[in-house]
Amino acid sequence: MHMRSGRRGRGAWWGAVAIGGSIALVLSGAPLSAQASSLAADTIVCPSVAGQLQEIPAAAQNEVDRNLALLETQIQEANDRLADTQGQGGPNFVQNAILGPLADKRAATLDRIAIAIGRSAERPDNLAALATCRLSDSGGNDTSPSPSPSPSPAPDDNATSPPPAQDDNGGSAQRIVCPSVNDQLPEIPAAAQNEVDRNLALLETQIQEANDRLADTQGQGGPNFVQNAILGPLADKRAATLDRIAIAIGRSAERPDNLAALAPCSLDDAGAPAPDPGTGSPSPQPTDGQNGGGQSEEEIAAAIGPSAEDFIDIRQVARTRQPQARGNGSRGVFVSDCGTNEEEHRNTDNLINAPGVVNAAQHLHDYVGNVSADAFSTNESLAASDTTCRNKADQTTYFWPVLRVRGPNDEPGAPEVDKNNIGTPVRASVARLEYRGNPTSPVTAAPRFLRLNFGDAKAVTNGPANARPVWTCTGFTDRITDKYPICPSGSRVTRIFDMPSCWDGQNIDSANHRDHLVFPDDNGACPSGTKAVPQLRMTLIYNDLPNTRPNGTDVPFAVDSFASERHSPITDHVGAIGVISDQLMGTIVECINNGRRC
Repeated sequence: MHMRSGRRGRGAWWGAVAIGGSIALVLSGAPLSAQASSLAADTIVCPSVAGQLQEIPAAAQNEVDRNLALLETQIQEANDRLADTQGQGGPNFVQNAILGPLADKRAATLDRIAIAIGRSAERPDNLAALATCRLSDSGGNDTSPSPSPSPSPAPDDNATSPPPAQDDNGGSAQRIVCPSVNDQLPEIPAAAQNEVDRNLALLETQIQEANDRLADTQGQGGPNFVQNAILGPLADKRAATLDRIAIAIGRSAERPDNLAALAPCSLDDAGAPAPDPGTGSPSPQPTDGQNGGGQSEEEIAAAIGPSAEDFIDIRQVARTRQPQARGNGSRGVFVSDCGTNEEEHRNTDNLINAPGVVNAAQHLHDYVGNVSADAFSTNESLAASDTTCRNKADQTTYFWPVLRVRGPNDEPGAPEVDKNNIGTPVRASVARLEYRGNPTSPVTAAPRFLRLNFGDAKAVTNGPANARPVWTCTGFTDRITDKYPICPSGSRVTRIFDMPSCWDGQNIDSANHRDHLVFPDDNGACPSGTKAVPQLRMTLIYNDLPNTRPNGTDVPFAVDSFASERHSPITDHVGAIGVISDQLMGTIVECINNGRRC
């Protein structure tokens, strides 16, 4: 279902955007110069968001306004790219290189709007459906229906799907069918009933939207188009929704563990992908060098990223000035040895930014320290867990995205959430965890369960404001770059993360997971109103990465990322939740303030 509201006219689409509490009309089409030259040019049109929002709490108004404006910027940038790449790529170039990444950006922005509202009022649950945009037709006669105010209740049938569409000959066209969820649920606690009902209704909306897209794209793409462009994304959406149902039930009763198997759907006619016995997932189709509906492997590789432009010879990087301790500065260092994840503790969760959400990261994280960390960890469960750290009083969760070695035999996959992280994960050969001092002052104890957040996994989508350079090579650690380093012979790829270390003195977390703990300035001083705590430096060194120069999209390695971020090196990030005993924290502070190495 392509949902849209607003006013259409002469090939353009108008959307109402609330800015500073007022309503402004914004043209979300091609640039005005392009419209002047050709009213018939294709433009990208997106569902209106402002009209779907409930009353916005005053506390959320500024953040909502910023994100509404960002949505308009994203549309304009996508239209600019559409104009710049006219005639390029294969039949699915626009979908995979422009509309797909735009949908990812909009989904992230819409989620931020929902979170902002949800802090002070009921969180809106209808915004995710507004992420997908489309091209208007050449004459501007876009006739997509407006969005419905709320999803329909979920029917309780055996294979939930809408009535089949009719083809041009009056027969039944292909349709998507999905496993029933209602009859797989245990008794639902009263406290969870509303949330479960909302998500059951959302499952039906997802199926309807997928069937609408199936009808709209009939005959398009190659042999895997339906799987890669419709069934795959539908399974991802269903998996997230089913997980929310399980979480809601699990708060008051035993959490159901059988729902994930209900995510894959299939086509109901003889031409459908054949289900894989036991999973319901369609079997892979032969590609003959093509994937994603007719794309060449080169186009897929470019959409997945990275490319040679994301790499730099470390010897070409300027030296980086580091602030030096002076006066009352604290010069000591405390080292915590927690291994390099020999236990293979990995998952695709992000406990800091998305607690309770399985696969929120959509890329793989390596962990050291706390052995139980996952999406459902709590402060209590972390405190009760074992640790890989040699000092058992350090139960901190330390995590980072894996690096993968790329090779000529890697499957090209497709530019979608579950297929973009290709290659072989490589474990760091050295994972050095150091707690360091502040160049201008002594440090004070950090609170237990403090959340530490470095970098932005969506820096391509969100912009570089929270991205920081981390890449270097052994022997060249005074040169830090925001590109992947090409290291000379005998030197090894290294990542260095200096975490924020200026604490607000009150909170262990904040709404954006950043404001409670910020970075010192360029001279190492903490901002007014904050106090210096031991700064965690995480240094990761890799012996097993190939030392070969990239050539186009043939690259030696890449960091795991969201599909929308194209494995850009600026998306590198790490996180930690400090679970250190008061006694050990006192030892760390004393060590640092006395200028010792411990």
